[in-house]
Amino acid sequence: MIIALPAPSSRLHDPIAGLSATFLPEVTQQHPRSLLRHWNGNSIVFCRGFDVPRLVAMGIVDLGITGYDVCVEFSLAYNQKLIMRSMPAARTSFVSYCTVSGRNVQRIYTEYPAIAQAWLAARVDASPCDIVHLRGATEGIIRADPHGAGVLLVTSGTTLQANGLDLDVPLMATDVCAVARTTEPIERAFGPEVLPELEMPSFCAQAPASAGKRGSAGGD
Repeated sequence: MIIALPAPSSRLHDPIAGLSATFLPEVTQQHPRSLLRHWNGNSIVFCRGFDVPRLVAMGIVDLGITGYDVCVEFSLAYNQKLIMRSMPAARTSFVSYCTVSGRNVQRIYTEYPAIAQAWLAARVDASPCDIVHLRGATEGIIRADPHGAGVLLVTSGTTLQANGLDLDVPLMATDVCAVARTTEPIERAFGPEVLPELEMPSFCAQAPASAGKRGSAGGD
């Protein structure tokens, strides 16, 4: 079995490393910069957390451990259903709509373009917005753009406050989850006791099936 985990540079690496000790045996020490490690015929591959669901969908890995938010974004963007199971709480955050109160919002900056599009499509009062795909650290850009807002990952809210973003609307909570194409690798890793199933957020059910779709799982 091949398991994909967020790399040491990922924000989820440390929380997942703490959880993984409960279901993964100790892996033989290899070079500290090695991103592929082996034990008893199984393998762990480290990669970007955002890439984990794509690798699962492509069949490159059997099981992934990453954030629920990135699994939802992938599933919406490529219109692919994956099996998601909740793991013990590690680092609960919220994907939130953030801006300055009273703005006429015309642009949404986000690393979650498919989630942002699905959320807008589900709102009866939504105005047309351009969705600008950026990767992280967008709070300053949102503040500088008088017509800007963002769909961001928010944990403490400190960065929002420091950049003068005073409107914070949570869209979905997110934490660590297991993701696979079938239940078999999840049961092999965690045992017969079933982890709680995670469904897509309710606003996603109201979005068009093609919301955010960008092509095949192997594309970009």
